[in-house]
Amino acid sequence: MKKILAATIGAALSFGAAAAPATALPPGPIYLKFTGQEQIAVNGATTFAGSKEINWGVFIISTLDVGSVNTPHDQIDPTGNEFFSNGASRGGADKGSQITGMFYGIEQGEASPTNQFPATKGYMDLYWRDLNLFSKSSLDTNLSPSNPNPLKPNVRCGWDCAAGFTDGTFLGRLFFDTGMDVNSSVNTIVGSTIPSSNGFTGTADSYASVDMTHMGLWSEQLDSDFFKNSLGTRDLRFKNSYNYNRNFNGGPNILGARIDDPGQAYALPEPGALSLMGLAMVGMGAALRRRQKQA
Repeated sequence: MKKILAATIGAALSFGAAAAPATALPPGPIYLKFTGQEQIAVNGATTFAGSKEINWGVFIISTLDVGSVNTPHDQIDPTGNEFFSNGASRGGADKGSQITGMFYGIEQGEASPTNQFPATKGYMDLYWRDLNLFSKSSLDTNLSPSNPNPLKPNVRCGWDCAAGFTDGTFLGRLFFDTGMDVNSSVNTIVGSTIPSSNGFTGTADSYASVDMTHMGLWSEQLDSDFFKNSLGTRDLRFKNSYNYNRNFNGGPNILGARIDDPGQAYALPEPGALSLMGLAMVGMGAALRRRQKQA
């Protein structure tokens, strides 16, 4: 019953996707780049009142490229053509589009000998912004350094809401998944450096999977189970660099950082394409049966 319901929802979304401004993902390996700003809580602080969250931020996808599989179920490289660029116009009076988003709900993880700054849980929401309907978002103008706490009052409008980054067409929700930390079945992110107000730079590795309870236009395509680790299959893989940016601090224990994230995904064919293929196969089968009866 669950599979039937998911298929029904997917078919409805694929029908609506034909009229939506969001670009279709080409089937196969995809390499993506995005940049953003984040806040990281240290020394027992939190970044959202009433929660255990220690990390959240906003981002803009710079480019999406067709990739190739370097290592099966493990590594995708950017070797193909670029099929999306931030703000690119489709010609004429079109003002272009953006893919923006927000990550949130990341909590302190458990101690691990190979993880300097372990984290657990966390979500990432993706949105398509048609610039004919919305103003263009910018990490520089939306998050003004002149504001002593620019992220929270200017942008964050709720647990999973960030003005200028979570409006538009909902593409999908991801949750950070386990398996990157080989010494923990709980940690979802492996951090190389402990953030400090003295300055820091590091990398964070993680897997993510699609949350199919919050369906978006890309949910079914991204639900590939392509990546494999000791704990199971995952849909995406991220490796981001983070660098201290005091302009985005939120207080003595809320540190700001600039992030740059290459990501990897393996897109499945669009649900609508699969539906049309299925209908074509049914039609071919019916035609063949008619010919056999006539013979």
